[in-house]
Amino acid sequence: MRAGGPLLALALIAAWCALTPASAGAATCADFPNQAAAQHAANTRDGDGDGIYCESLPCPCSTGGARPPAAHHHAPAHRLGPTIRLGPLRRRTDCRVHGDLPDAACTPGTRYAHATRSVICAPGYAQRVRNVTRASRDAVYGAYGIVTAFDGTNGELDHLVSLELGGTNARANLWPQAAGAGAAHKDRLENALHEEVCAGTLGLRRAQRLIAGDWVAAYRARFG
Repeated sequence: MRAGGPLLALALIAAWCALTPASAGAATCADFPNQAAAQHAANTRDGDGDGIYCESLPCPCSTGGARPPAAHHHAPAHRLGPTIRLGPLRRRTDCRVHGDLPDAACTPGTRYAHATRSVICAPGYAQRVRNVTRASRDAVYGAYGIVTAFDGTNGELDHLVSLELGGTNARANLWPQAAGAGAAHKDRLENALHEEVCAGTLGLRRAQRLIAGDWVAAYRARFG
């Protein structure tokens, strides 16, 4: 071994430690407006250990140089089955946000037919299935009368039924959600419901109905 070998190794270890966020300063996913922001901070708990933080948050998304799992590419939609609406789609234009809720006539929420508990609880599932096209984003913003899309700091295009709860990327499951306390509350509720579903204490279909029906009421029922 070259004389500089041990010193170089120690220097690399020190540099790695300096870049590793301290657990004492750890945040929660609800502290960030989107996945890219959480990835940049890298100070939340990485539950599945794949180096990708807050996979349930809306895009913009980033892996931040982390090595994603081998199956990081988008999950084939046909394996998840058809999209099932959780309510009637009564309107595609003139949509209006009602407080912290989307327009139920335009955004009833959707789920994948074959996204079972074992599927959605697999590590990295939400990140692999995330695939909102630009055409879909533009159509949803247009339907809600928003000319300039949110940039991640003032809001995001949100999945009403989150991907981690088996929601789809269909337009009927997307709505422009402004940044603020409401967005943080919804993230907190989604994470709680996901944990309950994966623990077997709450049925997946029930969780989906709670989110799609009135997530604000579901939040208040759990957290006050």
